[in-house]
Amino acid sequence: MDEATPSRHPAIAGLGAILIISTLVTGWAPVGPWGSESFSRGLFGLAGGFMLYLAWYRHTFGLWGVIPALHMWTQPKSSIRILASLGIALVFTAQIIGNTLENIPAPMAMFLMFGGLLMLLTSLYAWLVIEGPLGDEEE
Repeated sequence: MDEATPSRHPAIAGLGAILIISTLVTGWAPVGPWGSESFSRGLFGLAGGFMLYLAWYRHTFGLWGVIPALHMWTQPKSSIRILASLGIALVFTAQIIGNTLENIPAPMAMFLMFGGLLMLLTSLYAWLVIEGPLGDEEE
């Protein structure tokens, strides 16, 4: 896991944060071939979020990747509860944003709901494998 050269994940996290923060500033993004500045800002925000996730993954697990396998979790029982709690919080936040806030773009609630449901699905799978009926009796 140790590399001879320093990792680039802090720089990728910084660039991702800059891209996400830049989505809050209107009037700077190119119109692009689709003819919409807000769509370009959304693409920059999605790219920034993906870069932040990749940097977090590299920092947490020590290698570049996207999907954390269950054998990589250091404290799976407590992580299941934390992940489920964050998923529920994201689902409720998406409901609040989608139904009450007017100044946030409509797709934001959809992305939050998608992320929350993926977190809930992952925590359910992890619970089934680690603590539930799909767990290995010999371990």
